[in-house]
Amino acid sequence: MRKRVGTAFVLIMSLILLAACASGKNNANSGGSVASSPATKTTESTDTPPAEGEFSFPLAEQANLNILAFKASASKIMDYNEYELFKRLEEETNVHINWTLVDESTKMEKLNLVFASGDYPDAVYGAMPSGIDLTNWANQGILLPLNDLIDQYAPNLKAIFEKHPEYKAAITHSDGKIYALPKVVDAPFYQAPDTMWINKKWLDAVDLPVPTTTDELYEALKAFKGKDLNGNGKQDEIPMSFMYNSNWIGGNALSGSFGIMDHEGNHSYILDGKLLYAPQQEGYKEYVQFMNKLYSEGLLDKELFTQTSQVYTSRMQNEVPVLGVVSYPINSYLTNGDEYVPLLGLKGPKGDYGWKRENPGIWGGAFLLTTANQNPEITMKWVDSHYDLEMSLEIQEGPVGIGLKKLDNGKYESVPPPEGMDNVAFRFSLAPGFNAPNIIPSENYSEGIFITPRETEELAAFELKEPLLRYGAINALLVYDAEDYEALEQFSDLNGWNGYVNTIFADFVINGLTDDKWEKHLSQLKRLNVDQFLEIHSKYQL
Repeated sequence: MRKRVGTAFVLIMSLILLAACASGKNNANSGGSVASSPATKTTESTDTPPAEGEFSFPLAEQANLNILAFKASASKIMDYNEYELFKRLEEETNVHINWTLVDESTKMEKLNLVFASGDYPDAVYGAMPSGIDLTNWANQGILLPLNDLIDQYAPNLKAIFEKHPEYKAAITHSDGKIYALPKVVDAPFYQAPDTMWINKKWLDAVDLPVPTTTDELYEALKAFKGKDLNGNGKQDEIPMSFMYNSNWIGGNALSGSFGIMDHEGNHSYILDGKLLYAPQQEGYKEYVQFMNKLYSEGLLDKELFTQTSQVYTSRMQNEVPVLGVVSYPINSYLTNGDEYVPLLGLKGPKGDYGWKRENPGIWGGAFLLTTANQNPEITMKWVDSHYDLEMSLEIQEGPVGIGLKKLDNGKYESVPPPEGMDNVAFRFSLAPGFNAPNIIPSENYSEGIFITPRETEELAAFELKEPLLRYGAINALLVYDAEDYEALEQFSDLNGWNGYVNTIFADFVINGLTDDKWEKHLSQLKRLNVDQFLEIHSKYQL
């Protein structure tokens, strides 16, 4: 049994971009190894000239790097050199970056084209590709191994790895090498981001308590149906809705009430030391039958399988509340959000309950160096500035004095956006946000160095869910061997958003599930080699 830890698959970007994540200040002093600047706060020797192979910032002669970067779709910035943050960094290092900015929505297409052409940039910034992609590119000789460069030229990152070895483990491949630098937002709420909410005002109107069982939920939804509970004179109330195929705003938490935990991406979970495939379990049958009961009686959103995230968002933020039960990390995002209370830990017909524990907020592939890079030492030292904690915070929120206010006690507050400008647009006008390498460690949240109002709500919701975290998701931080990645490619019907399992889930919910259909379903899973699928994952996961 081998445990190899590496890169995470990227979470739903649109939601993550809404979550402003931040950190405090933690200086790493390492002689002349890091720029002496507000971003890195280290000391440099001015008495002794650098030894051969060493150098200090600012460089005596300007260095130029070509970096391919993937910016958020919501960002209007056309060149990262427009950012004051990077203007300052260039002054401090005398390293000029020739940025090629590409929208994140086309990142894999762009990366595959660039790497296939053989004309590589010096580095790739903010891509966060999957483990299989990093493994393939490393095997093709496209990526530089970074272990020695980190040891010699990245004292900020090295110090963090010493304090948090789990971050280093999360980007180390099965050959012991590191091929990409991480992004880390080690906030507790990433481990259980989804929360279900029910409209307490509606419950009061129908004289019902907050449900504690699935039977009570059913009765509440029946009571909601057909009533003008929002008082607008329209029949626009939807008893329950969520975003299908989403682990952040989906309805998967309900599956815990039936002794399983479904997961939209791979449909697998770990319970009592066993890796299980949810659609193969008897509890899955009971779960989808319950969902079909809700759907067939008009209690579940009829557009559940067709609505876009934009439609779902518009319903959450309708002029008046139209959703009785809704899934979203925080309730303040909803219209009249204070009317909604958590709907957690519902007991099912057999007394089962629970929530899934997702992967922590660690992403690999935030910064890659290619074999075309003629200045890897300078590049590593330049990007190491990002891993100073204040710089990490500025990358999320904007520079101190513009996007951030530093308090006398060493903590930070956000500078509010200008009147008429929303917070997301304001942050992207100042810094790349999620689409950048940086580390905001766990102590930011335990010590309250910088926590946004939204994060305060997410932490409060997480505290309610933490005692319910019985089920574990497949650890997406583990990097598998190349041959196992290749073997897993055959399981697209079992693992993914458009295969057999997701299609049959919609069929079961809409059309119902008989015993005969269930037996045929189990036979189909066998034909799709579900046992081999579990065997490969179990080598790494257990």
